[in-house]
Amino acid sequence: MIDKWKNIKSEELLSLNIFNIVRKTYQRPDTKKEFKANILELSDWVNIVGINKDNQILLIKQFRFGNNKIELEIPGGIVEQGETLKEAAVRELKEETGYKTKKIQQIGCVYANPAFMTNQVYTFLADLSEKGTPKFDPNEIIEIEFASLSQVKKYLKMGKISNAYCVIGLFWYIFAEEIQQFS
Repeated sequence: MIDKWKNIKSEELLSLNIFNIVRKTYQRPDTKKEFKANILELSDWVNIVGINKDNQILLIKQFRFGNNKIELEIPGGIVEQGETLKEAAVRELKEETGYKTKKIQQIGCVYANPAFMTNQVYTFLADLSEKGTPKFDPNEIIEIEFASLSQVKKYLKMGKISNAYCVIGLFWYIFAEEIQQFS
């Protein structure tokens, strides 16, 4: 049986606005030897699969600094201090697309990468209601489009949607749809 490793020391190496790098010293449960692990402490993240009255999925296009490309994604973002997950999802949907929702529910949750990251990614399904004006962050320029489920599946197969957070969010939605078909 595998035992949990004991965290005996934590030291912040770098603190930035979206993450902290922490070096944690662990003690192995079997040999009692120490191991140093560098950990990224990040805020939790929310994704929103927004569905309009025509049963189309809301997608966004935006430039991403990490890969220097324009990406096709679903809306999402960081859960801010003091927010519930649902509040964060409603806020991100409105900020990035202008859309409001009257019905929203969580459909999935995963750890982003538990090997060295602390955050979880929560996916919400939202029925889109009225359209307002987006309120982009200073580093955002976003275009929206709607696509059918079959088109989204094609985008996934072709690699046109490649952000792992968005891929898993759409898989949660597809999985939820398949469960409903067998109910």
